[in-house]
This record gives sequence, C-alpha cells and structure tokens, in this order.
Amino acid sequence: MTEQTEQTEQTQQTEHAAERPLRLVIDDSARDSSAKLWYALPDGYLDVPLEALDPAPGTEYEEQFANVMALILASAPEEQRDRYVGALRDMRFVVAQMRSEGVIGCSLGMHFAGDGSSAMSTVTVALRDVEWAPPKLTAVRAVSLRESAVNVKLLTLPGGRPGSVSDTLVTTPAMAGMPAQDLYQCDVYIPAPSGTQLAVLTLSTTSVSARAHYREWMEAIAHTVAFHDPLPDIERTVQGDGPDADPTASTPPSRPTSDDQVSA
Repeated sequence: MTEQTEQTEQTQQTEHAAERPLRLVIDDSARDSSAKLWYALPDGYLDVPLEALDPAPGTEYEEQFANVMALILASAPEEQRDRYVGALRDMRFVVAQMRSEGVIGCSLGMHFAGDGSSAMSTVTVALRDVEWAPPKLTAVRAVSLRESAVNVKLLTLPGGRPGSVSDTLVTTPAMAGMPAQDLYQCDVYIPAPSGTQLAVLTLSTTSVSARAHYREWMEAIAHTVAFHDPLPDIERTVQGDGPDADPTASTPPSRPTSDDQVSA
C-alpha cells in the first residue's frame, strides 16, 4: 500500500467519522443530586460499582455481598472455596484502598487497537482535598509531583479553567503466574474553582502501542469535567434554547468524544 493510498483512506475515514452524528448517553449517576464531579467517557467503558464491592455496614450492598460469599461457599468445589473467598476479600481490600485515596469512579474499557486486537484500559476518577492555592498553581504542582512523568502539558479547559496532563510508561514486576509487562499510564489533573479540591483522572493500559490514542482521549475527557451539574446546559443546547445553541447539536459544547457517556 502506497503512502498516498494510506492518506486517502485516512481522509475518507475522518470524513466518515465527521458525518456520523455524535450521541450523548446520560448515565443514571449523572443525575445524582449528591454528586460532586461530572465527566464524560467514550463509548466502550463499563462502570465498576465500587459501593457494591466495598459495602458500608448496614447497607443493602453489604447484604448482597454476604449473599455472594454464601453462594460461593455453597456451590464452589471444596478444594477451591478458600481461593474464591480469598479473591473476593482481596478485591474488597483493593477497592477499599482506592476509596481511601479519594477514588469515586472506576470504569473498565475494551476497544479495538489499530491492528484489530482488543485493547483494554482502566479509568479511575478521584476527588481529593488540597490546600488552597490558585487553580493554575495547583495544576502545575500536581503534575510536577508525579514521579517519572513525561510529556507534561498544561491545558486550558472550557471557561478558561486550568488543567494539566502527563503520561509515563513503566514495567510492572512479575507476579505469580504473570510475567513482567509494560504499562502505560496517563494522568489528568483539574483543580476545582474553589481551589480546595483536585480531580485526578488516570488511565492505565497494557496496550502501550495505542498510547498516543489514549493520550488524545484523556485530553478530550478533561474538557468534559465539571464541578457543577452540566446537564441543564446540555439539555438547553440540545433543545436549541441556549445562547450559543445549535439546533442540530446533540452533544455538549465542551469538546466531547463520540458516543460519550456522562457520569458522576
């Protein structure tokens, strides 16, 4: 295949993508009145129910978790019960650690890489309290404190809000039954307008060959992050009632990606 042919095909694919109308899927969590952060993810991500995997005492989730444990003990082969129960307990411990570090959302994604293989990734969203400082200074500090961070970039988000992004490639150590492997990680930092909170969005994947694509995704996702409920503005835009409304628009004006899912 010649370079000219490749460029022609890429142009045709871009034009086709541009013709396809963008859609916005509103997740139920985005309408939670107690939510503190909103963001949009590309299609292909599935939310992980952190509350159900690390249930608080006395909640419905705790009862469900206990029922799952009982089901495993009753149905799993006797020689495998300890292994299954241990895996569940380890999972609960990991989720508890994540939540203690301010993680409020976790999503698992599966997409196709450029070579047609499956590319899996994890996106976590954390909201952390920080000492007050001007938001731009907080964004700079956050990205500068990241160990081994490279490709550091400051972002200008909708409304002139600051943010920052960096990524890194690390090699995870070999574990029982698993060899050492490369891991790509991209971090986005967005200070709250109050200057006392910091949103940290992290994408991790072993599909390192697609890291440039994932980097673009994370920068696009950063433009959808909001510390106030964006749905009224989105709905007015879709209905053509907003000050800059486009009657043909079906997505929020804050640089969404195709088939975004808005969550909180």
